[in-house]
Amino acid sequence: MASLPASVPKIVPTPSPSHEIENVLAFRTKPGGETIEGGQSKDLGTVDVSHFDKIRIVADERVGSTCDVFLRMTITEGAELVAFLDHILLQPHSQMTRVYDVPGVKLTIAIDGVGAAGTKGAVDVLLYGQY
Repeated sequence: MASLPASVPKIVPTPSPSHEIENVLAFRTKPGGETIEGGQSKDLGTVDVSHFDKIRIVADERVGSTCDVFLRMTITEGAELVAFLDHILLQPHSQMTRVYDVPGVKLTIAIDGVGAAGTKGAVDVLLYGQY
């Protein structure tokens, strides 16, 4: 094994600036939650997710709800709903959180009330983006 001559400078790597992960709230239902009656559907909005590496959905159905709520997250291109990213059934007083790799450019979030007429659900839905 040959050694380097003393005249050759030793190269010390310089640390590269680390990319700090940032999380931002990209979407949320109105304060107080979003209500829906059994048998009804409601679009909550379409979110541009193109600049995130990952997204996190946090959802809960409020205490006092009298029907389940189906949460639909659909990959959207332009105005076209392309495919489900996920669909989750929330029951009164339940909550969930899930993380996804970026599914595309836009994500449409909607809810369906799963129950008989006269029942009602209330949900909070938040979408966090990470880049």
